[in-house]
Amino acid sequence: MADLSTKYLGLNLKNPIIVGSSPLTATLDSLKKCEDAGVGAVVLKSIFEEQIEGDSDALVDETREYLVHADAYGFMKGSSMERAIDGHLRLLQDAKEALDIPIIASINCRTNGSWIEYINRFVACGADAIELNHYIVAADREVDGSAVEKNYLSLVKAARKKVKIPLSLKMGSSFSSLSNLLFRLDQLSIDGVVLFNRFFSPDINTKELTFGSAHMFSSEGEYAQSLRWTALMSDELRYDICAATGIHCGDTIVKQLLAGAKAVQLCSVLMQQGLSTVSKMQGDVASWMDEHEFTRIADFNGQLAQERIADPSRWERTQYMRSLMGAKKD
Repeated sequence: MADLSTKYLGLNLKNPIIVGSSPLTATLDSLKKCEDAGVGAVVLKSIFEEQIEGDSDALVDETREYLVHADAYGFMKGSSMERAIDGHLRLLQDAKEALDIPIIASINCRTNGSWIEYINRFVACGADAIELNHYIVAADREVDGSAVEKNYLSLVKAARKKVKIPLSLKMGSSFSSLSNLLFRLDQLSIDGVVLFNRFFSPDINTKELTFGSAHMFSSEGEYAQSLRWTALMSDELRYDICAATGIHCGDTIVKQLLAGAKAVQLCSVLMQQGLSTVSKMQGDVASWMDEHEFTRIADFNGQLAQERIADPSRWERTQYMRSLMGAKKD
């Protein structure tokens, strides 16, 4: 019988399936359903700096006529932000009491100011780990690539000083040298990274001539980028890699584990097909392990990482024609 248990961020997981930050992890009832479905861990719905600041400003605008004292604006804004943060903390506390699986708190932050101070409050409420969720649209032509990377490194460095429990970073792939950035994160003693985040994608409605958002769910096949970078870096880094985006079946989970991922985060497939998908994925992974006579995930984890295969350069090839010719030969 295949043993699907694994370790991620030093946490013991009964299997490598983690529900990523999403509406599926936004309420206690939905968190219980995730655990009942058999997942290994959950990431709480992110606390968003932009949203809470926006909601706080809106409340201040609504009550502006009553702000007759000079200090009233700061008080109103601060207290409304505190209420929003308290709501996240209550969810974390309730979840820790009700669930037996590891619970990872997620903080989506733009700066390393006051949000760094809130991390210890999540730790005090029992979070098993902290996942920083950070993204910069490098649209300012005056800001070069190194400045963008320094922003990420500064954020992680500040958080690492505050956090003694496991710390991870969920990030995108748009960097001039992703391997260098991942290596520098290793030097900051981070415990893990999630490759990769799926960000808001803008779109245009040509009928109404309006701005909107593109389809937010991932599709099968979008796992290729995270698979490549997991395989390229898993043997070179001290910390764990969790693969994300485009993971819709048990076979893809096996691929990510073979590349060196310690766990995977799911969202789109669960929101589209339901939490019952979890048990099917577990069954498919277990069946594959039995077929190949693997007892534990550790028996094959990272077996096809770049450093462990006969031709490591295959993970780096990007030439379209070479890939096309290879497909034709097959």
